[in-house]
Amino acid sequence: MAYSSKDNPEKKNDLDLLGKSLRLACEKAGLSEGVSIVFGEGPAPCDIMIVGEAPGRDETKHGRPFIGRAGRFFISVLKEVFGRERDDFYITNVVKVWPTIKKQRLKTRKPTKDEVAFFLPFLMEEIRIIEPKAIVAAGKTALSSLAPDEDFKPGGWIKSDHGPAIMPVYHPAYLLRKQRSLKKNTVELKAALRKVRDSLSGQR
Repeated sequence: MAYSSKDNPEKKNDLDLLGKSLRLACEKAGLSEGVSIVFGEGPAPCDIMIVGEAPGRDETKHGRPFIGRAGRFFISVLKEVFGRERDDFYITNVVKVWPTIKKQRLKTRKPTKDEVAFFLPFLMEEIRIIEPKAIVAAGKTALSSLAPDEDFKPGGWIKSDHGPAIMPVYHPAYLLRKQRSLKKNTVELKAALRKVRDSLSGQR
């Protein structure tokens, strides 16, 4: 689990305990057999929290979220819009293990509802510890987990009286699959992230 020099020691300890609880729960449920658990990383507390769907092959290999091709693309856009480094964001996923289809070579699949339900309490505890002012929900799974009654409308704020505002955006893997419209979709992604940046600037 990676930490920043900006960490609050109490929150760092809370994340450590949460990570240990997650590992024990995964072991009991048989979800960690043969795969790495990929926990969130970044400052604690942090004003911006990025929530994706689940780790993939690269994330599982290295034990870090958002470091595959799609993740690197997304982080590069974040850095451009916010003028910050990766370590200035708290980055995590709803599901903490790689959901796969077992063929000759493991392939990524969409997490099941049961998998999302299993990991959701850990995500909600992450949010409580991190205390973000805004959450960027990358993809439909992330949004439906955080706000199940909301439609997925990328670029439009979802605000709550009981938690941080949520900005839904397309998952970066989806954007990279749509190469013909990548330029247009990247412009829209940047516009959504600028809304987050400007909202946080107004809160200072």
